[in-house]
Amino acid sequence: MRVILAESDKTTLRHLAQRLSDLRGIAVTDLCGDLTQTFNAVEHRPPQLVILSASLVARPEFEMMDLLFRTLGVAWLAFRAKGQSTHAGGIGADRLLDPDQPDDAILARLHRAVGAGTQPPPRASAGLLRSVGHDGESRLILIGSSTGGIDALLAILDMFPADCPPTLIVQHTGASYSAGLARLLDRNAAPEVREAGDGDVPTPGRVLLAPGADHHLVLAPRAPHACTLQSGARISGHRPSVDALFHSALPMANRVTAALLTGMGRDGAEGLLALRRAGARTIAQDRETSVVYGMPGYAVQIGAAERELPLSAIGSALLNARQKVKA
Repeated sequence: MRVILAESDKTTLRHLAQRLSDLRGIAVTDLCGDLTQTFNAVEHRPPQLVILSASLVARPEFEMMDLLFRTLGVAWLAFRAKGQSTHAGGIGADRLLDPDQPDDAILARLHRAVGAGTQPPPRASAGLLRSVGHDGESRLILIGSSTGGIDALLAILDMFPADCPPTLIVQHTGASYSAGLARLLDRNAAPEVREAGDGDVPTPGRVLLAPGADHHLVLAPRAPHACTLQSGARISGHRPSVDALFHSALPMANRVTAALLTGMGRDGAEGLLALRRAGARTIAQDRETSVVYGMPGYAVQIGAAERELPLSAIGSALLNARQKVKA
């Protein structure tokens, strides 16, 4: 069994590696000190099992790791560091490993985890498409998301056909993870998903994801409204910022349908309000299906959302929104 270990404390990592390497039929293939190293190791050399410290599992970036595990069918377990709470940050007992158990018990636990497997995300369905507005111009879909947003994006893109309307996404994630997230979404969606590049023109069948944490993704004010990676301070506490993208789309608001999904804070709400006032169709994820009802909740509070919808309804709503006819 090929196993990757991840723990920030080097002494603990070496100790656990030695403990597992002594077990019959176990090969520890990589030792990782953080989630970035773990992501790269799993993506390029998929093991059967990843064992991580509970402190790494508790980090926000683990949402990315969980998607990678599900996509590749890799099982995972967490272990408690010395002195850590019995609950290990809310991790269920079915995910916990006790390295101090006897050899036979540990081996049985590892084999149970691998045997249980992981549930891959659903593959993209055909969806419905109305990519052209009443004026004959291609519509544009904008999406902003944060905490809990990766699974939300998977659910929405599952509805998108290969020739979906041009779509731009800002998902708050660490600088090291945006390229990996684009690759993962691309593997699980019918349209092409990739990081946006400076000068990219949004086109049907392409979903562009804001890259890294060094620039804001904005749209040029004049046709063909190419993507621009813009330097600058954080906006609403974030870079890239959903507000920056939404505000940049105001010149073409009559062609825009925008959604603000689960996430902490207020990023995107003011931009969504500006888009609505300029003629865009606007949607917020509802409280019941949001992991964190911060961003969409504030959008609803200030009147930025025309509709508040459960996650299951947002994909089709984005695809089938009827744009407002120009006066």
